[in-house]
Amino acid sequence: MKLLAVDDNPQILEVLPAIFRQASLLQITLANSAANALALLNDPEQHFDVLLLDINMPQMDGIDLCRHIRLMPQYRTAPILMLTSAADRDHIERAFAAGADDYVTKPFDVKDIVTRVRVAERMAARAPRAKSLDPNYRYLDVPEGVHPMRLADPVRIAKVDQLILPFSLGNYLSQLSRRRLDGCHIFSVRLLDVGMLYASAKTHEFALGLKQVVQAVTQVVHCPRLLMAYQGEGTFICITQCEEAPAWPEVEERVQDMLNKSAQTLENGWPMGLIVAIGNPITPNASSNQRVKKTFDRAVERALHREKAKSRQAFQIRQMAYQNSIERHVS
Repeated sequence: MKLLAVDDNPQILEVLPAIFRQASLLQITLANSAANALALLNDPEQHFDVLLLDINMPQMDGIDLCRHIRLMPQYRTAPILMLTSAADRDHIERAFAAGADDYVTKPFDVKDIVTRVRVAERMAARAPRAKSLDPNYRYLDVPEGVHPMRLADPVRIAKVDQLILPFSLGNYLSQLSRRRLDGCHIFSVRLLDVGMLYASAKTHEFALGLKQVVQAVTQVVHCPRLLMAYQGEGTFICITQCEEAPAWPEVEERVQDMLNKSAQTLENGWPMGLIVAIGNPITPNASSNQRVKKTFDRAVERALHREKAKSRQAFQIRQMAYQNSIERHVS
């Protein structure tokens, strides 16, 4: 396994090989700028399994470099860790939105950086990673209900920065300081009858449905530090860093109103019928060891409870949508 570390600080570049050598970790290559890193990444004779990028660099910072790397087909799914100082930590949400999977805070603890790199190493060894779907790309001659991913699989949506991988969202949450936990609100969104959409839509239409849910939530919650992940089976996990939690149940009502107004239809003429249930927000578990799973499970449980309460209303909304669709076809 090979790692590329990019940092303009010569002291960091000097200490990293010693740390990884002592821990019997990956082969490491160093670059002191984004330009040098891109030259190495574009070299057909070089390939790196894990990337470690400093955020604060001149000319091109680590966030822009991360975004450039994610456009390279050979590195679209490679684990990317960000190096960030305490002063840069307000930028970490932007880094995750650009495609980062994890981060390490400088000055870093040797044990911490070794742990995070080992996690990335295991991540690189796992294959395949979540599919990235493009609502604008049409799979020719592929019928409805035939997709490159299962209904239960997590996915990313091309050019939807707020939507990151569940694994990455868990990394983000696990490292939040106690101070930042105070302003952290987590909630889950459930797309009702997602199995029906999966079975009746083409892949780009399914991706468009997920994209519309993300866009509606993003516009209604309107928090610049909002990050989301799609876990599969119609379940989204959302994390905001705001002083006050968004108002409930108004959020669900406003999101649903936006989805109703979009009134997207499938190529076969049937309405997409996007109906969501949104659980009340919760604060994360304080224990870093238990935080991710317990917090995400609690958030999803609240959304599922809300989904049960909304099922009859959802049926009525969908029946009206189908009736309107039939009337449009007749007229």
